[in-house]
Amino acid sequence: MDFLLMLDAKTTILGISAIVALFAVYRNSVISRRRATVDLVLHQRSDDKLKELDELINPILHKNQITKFCDDAHKDSKERAAILEILNNYEFIAVGVREKAFDFNLYKRMSYGTVVRDWDCFKSFVYDLRQKNDRKTLFQEFEWLAKKFKKNKLKADTD
Repeated sequence: MDFLLMLDAKTTILGISAIVALFAVYRNSVISRRRATVDLVLHQRSDDKLKELDELINPILHKNQITKFCDDAHKDSKERAAILEILNNYEFIAVGVREKAFDFNLYKRMSYGTVVRDWDCFKSFVYDLRQKNDRKTLFQEFEWLAKKFKKNKLKADTD
């Protein structure tokens, strides 16, 4: 009987240790995902190349002329290259969010307005590019992220 009690105690301790270890692993992954998200946003905000691309593209966006850069006449233009680079950056982030490499809620709180605004500015270009190249999947992850943000709008703090 003492043997069975000792066995139950060891089994219980082992079970509790396993649960604590699993919780620690889960918690560590959450912290790592949040840290990666913060690092990503900080990098984006300090990236000189992204700033240059934004400066190049902003006049085009303000004039609503982005779709003309889908044409073959602009295939080798620096403006089209900048548009594609910005879109690829968003696609990378959206894939990371979707695959849980980045924290969705934290990224949403940090970049909601920018993502939604930029999708609205770039979507006509994306749709035209998809149609022109007959590739429905071009920048679909960026679209998914923007639509998910719009569906679950950022809420104002009530404090």
